[in-house]
Amino acid sequence: MNNVNKDAIASAPPSVFASSYHNNFKIKKLQCIVNEEDKEESRDISQLNKILKSATLVSGDGGEIINMISKKKTKLVEKVYRTAHPRAKEELFYKGSDGRWKSKNPTFSAKSREELVEKLYNFFFSHTFEEVYLEWVDMRIRHGVKSNKTIQEDLTLLKNVFKNEPIAQMQIADIKKRDIKYMFERWTGPGLITRKAFVNRKSALNGVFIYAAENEYIPLNFIPSIGTTELKFKEPRHINKAFHLEDRDALLKHLKSIKQDGYTLAIQLALYSTFRVGELRAIRYEDIRGNILTIKHQLVEESVYSIDTKKMKVTKAPRHINEKLPKGNSHFSVREIYLVPEALAIIEKAHELNPDGEYLFMCHGRTINNDTFNERLRKYCADAGVPYLSSLKLRFTVASTLRAAGVDIAYLQKTLGHSNRAMTEHYIYETVAEPEGIENQLMNALSIG
Repeated sequence: MNNVNKDAIASAPPSVFASSYHNNFKIKKLQCIVNEEDKEESRDISQLNKILKSATLVSGDGGEIINMISKKKTKLVEKVYRTAHPRAKEELFYKGSDGRWKSKNPTFSAKSREELVEKLYNFFFSHTFEEVYLEWVDMRIRHGVKSNKTIQEDLTLLKNVFKNEPIAQMQIADIKKRDIKYMFERWTGPGLITRKAFVNRKSALNGVFIYAAENEYIPLNFIPSIGTTELKFKEPRHINKAFHLEDRDALLKHLKSIKQDGYTLAIQLALYSTFRVGELRAIRYEDIRGNILTIKHQLVEESVYSIDTKKMKVTKAPRHINEKLPKGNSHFSVREIYLVPEALAIIEKAHELNPDGEYLFMCHGRTINNDTFNERLRKYCADAGVPYLSSLKLRFTVASTLRAAGVDIAYLQKTLGHSNRAMTEHYIYETVAEPEGIENQLMNALSIG
């Protein structure tokens, strides 16, 4: 590298340079550096803006404050911009042939120099909660740290919850503990949302503030320090986690009586073993050896999201099917499942209907999908005269039925693909059937003499 101090480049902090080389041995582009002194100056400008918006100004003072703000912003922007352009001439920005004022690294354009300064100022110092939230989600997408399902949940929370709050358009550096505390109190009230819903919201909020602190938009993340012990939560609605034994029998009887296809057979098999629906969809006929099925994969329908943080625009690509390792820790979730004779008969019927399909359960040449699976399940429950429970509850049903029959919980943990016993116990629904002789048991246990 000609006339370049290599040692100086090697010792410079990473934040000084852009993130990639264009060619071998080329110097990375310098980035604009915002230091603590600049941030303090920005906070002073924010205070002037608050004064400008107040109703206590004497006539004529407003114009003076506007001019003061404009000068301070211009001086601050030029100072920060010059850190990435140390050799720039006196005029940092240039006027293009189209008459617009422009900057490079970062690249902006505007009708006037004043408007360009405003855009650069917002880029350097303006970070509303909504903007930082989208930056946080964008980071999670780019780094691949979360599933598309989690990304969708993050964006849904922004749209349905946070955008309706005063903090959405506040500068994140201006948000105080009391703003968050009041928001928590509005959410919960006398018991408006469940604890689980609250934890989901607080978790996203905490993630955003961690990201803001790491990027020095705020000094620290204070979300964990906000007390919540006095908040009141809505009691979760009691929902059966599993079909009762008689309901399972009635549903199976109905399913066996109607015309068979990929969906009817898949639902039946789900009532005989501990599959996740994604795993059920990914079964291939060659995964079965004798009465043992090896669970190797799951099929997941996902939409890919992309975020333009400058335009604050979220783009969602059409859903597509991905084959992945089973959910959870693959050391446990890739597993062998024992198949009872009824389950083997269902598999043989599915293979007979679909001998050349890539997957065992297909319908009209396509893999079965989750939405239709649940729609069909709802219809068949109604036809069989039993309460509807979603596809996930089929897995609960089999686990609970096996436990009620005396199957050891260690085996259930293995066949469910869980990494810990606590998760398996969550799947056990004790009221699948009333214990036999319960009245005599109670009398013997509680009677005196």
